[in-house]
Amino acid sequence: MNNYKSKILKSFNTRASTYDKYSLIQKEVSVRMIEKLKFIKISPKNILDLGCGTGHLSLLLKKLYPNAHITCLDFSPEMLSHCKLKESAFETVCADIEDLPFKKPQYDIIVSGLTLHWCKEIEKIFYDIYNILNENGIFIFTTVGPDTLSELKETYKSVDDKDHINIFHDMHTYGDLLLNIGFDDPVVDVEKIIMEYSSVQNVFNSIKKIGANTLTHSHRNKLTKSMYKKIVDLYPKTKKMTYPVTYEVIYGTSWKKIKKPHKKSPNFIEIKKI
Repeated sequence: MNNYKSKILKSFNTRASTYDKYSLIQKEVSVRMIEKLKFIKISPKNILDLGCGTGHLSLLLKKLYPNAHITCLDFSPEMLSHCKLKESAFETVCADIEDLPFKKPQYDIIVSGLTLHWCKEIEKIFYDIYNILNENGIFIFTTVGPDTLSELKETYKSVDDKDHINIFHDMHTYGDLLLNIGFDDPVVDVEKIIMEYSSVQNVFNSIKKIGANTLTHSHRNKLTKSMYKKIVDLYPKTKKMTYPVTYEVIYGTSWKKIKKPHKKSPNFIEIKKI
């Protein structure tokens, strides 16, 4: 396991016990994913949740499709333990989304909620998902775009010129990759969700307490007390004197409509290098 994945794994393992309390945006986006699935005519037997975390989306899927077998995959064993405690019927698999252990078509629905922005080899992930989807199966995912955490990014610029926020790619990158892999007529759209917090500390807690404070492209730059005080002073406020946090949420939906041979690309390009 390379260094950046080790950092992410350690962070998520450490924060598994506080994840449910602070993962407000993750829960909201999960609900919106389910609302999209309600309009799709499908009766799945097998569902795969990639990057399931503590299982909030998996529970919503179970409620929507009570007769389906749900497999929950995450590379954090601590997250999976919390997931399994919520529903013993879930099949849990501890594995890396960039190295899926499945080799043949077996799932009618594959979901991934706010996970892909942690990954580098998106093309490989989409290729693997395509190959384990059943014919007429659906892949639906959410991730975040470049305007995510815009308030915090701008505030940090007034503090120093170092990286404190991860780089996020726009919706067109994901749509193009889906088409390249062979998904049928993928639909990718975006919306902005603004969360409001009572303090800057709660803004930081919403990121840190779920394990999402790891930089994927460099070492995390330490925030000193003087820097933190400056951020508190400069962070924008709403008219209600709350502290907004913008999430640019990307939704992707695509089908595996046609059974046909698909050649593996000889060279996968890390999305972080695009």
